[in-house]
Amino acid sequence: MDTAKKNYWKPSLFKNSTGEQRRVGFELEFGNLTVRETAKALQDSIGGNIQENNPFYFEIINSSVGKLKIERDAELLKSVKYRELLSKINVDFNLDTLVREIEQGVDSLSSFLIPCEIVTEPLTFREFPRINDMVKVLNSLKAKGTQDSIFYAFGLHMNPSVPDLNIKTLVTYMQSFLLLTDWIIEDARIDFSRRFFTSFIDPFPNSYVEKVLDPNYDSTVETFIDDYLEFNPSRNRALDLLPVLCEIDMERVLAGVKTEERSLVNGRPAFHYRLPDCRLGDDKWSIADEWNRWWYVETISSDNNLRAKLMDLWDKNKKQFFMTRKKQWIDTVKDFLNRHISIPDNRS
Repeated sequence: MDTAKKNYWKPSLFKNSTGEQRRVGFELEFGNLTVRETAKALQDSIGGNIQENNPFYFEIINSSVGKLKIERDAELLKSVKYRELLSKINVDFNLDTLVREIEQGVDSLSSFLIPCEIVTEPLTFREFPRINDMVKVLNSLKAKGTQDSIFYAFGLHMNPSVPDLNIKTLVTYMQSFLLLTDWIIEDARIDFSRRFFTSFIDPFPNSYVEKVLDPNYDSTVETFIDDYLEFNPSRNRALDLLPVLCEIDMERVLAGVKTEERSLVNGRPAFHYRLPDCRLGDDKWSIADEWNRWWYVETISSDNNLRAKLMDLWDKNKKQFFMTRKKQWIDTVKDFLNRHISIPDNRS
């Protein structure tokens, strides 16, 4: 099936508490392409105006997918502090051919080691299919995906805006995600190297899982934040709640985050879902499939009865021998979803 024709499933909580449509920002990581050629090829396909901030950071304004950032994902390259020094000896980066060639060479060499990243602005649900146009362009350029090397820990990040900032809402999403994580990992075939050779999507500790999935878990804003930070003082989780928790209480959150990560954490009213691979170049992979797996998290979160039933099944399952528990739990979740949740027939 043409992955571009796959439907994105509409979330049950389509609007937020103020009546506005919820939005989702997407981040795609990939290799083998320079920032410049990526930006130019995207502009040729989806329109817009290119703005070069430096050789490793471009923006496209007013494209059919809105505003895009295309950048080499490394602080050293993006900061380009050497430019400050060279500018003091009157080097003109627009005119000096040698300097530009050196910088473009660095971008080209680093494309095999450091991922290039495209970041979209937050999109409405009906705008999701426009991302397929970007995927077609990247595939035509032979962009490398997660599957192409054991060293490619490339991810697709999705940033769904929250329905509201009520702590009970955040708890329901966290519970739903914890219940479905193992099933998502198996169903999506999350890359082995991303899971075990990097820390980007470290699993939530079992002690935290058991605390949050306790049917009597009832927290205030303060205790939920403190519980989260006690076990997860890092961005490196498959579902990173630090941005939305910062939106609620920046000071409290930053005080509990690892010192080296504090400058990387920014508040925004959105989940930071980091689990999916970015399998550009794989004909069977689609962003729609990855979104639709998250859709199950949305669905379970919005249905207290379903979530309670699944939590009860988890409580019974966790008492089994560890080596058989995970496989049996995945099968249990799969059966539960098939029996209780109907795939939507809406078209995006």
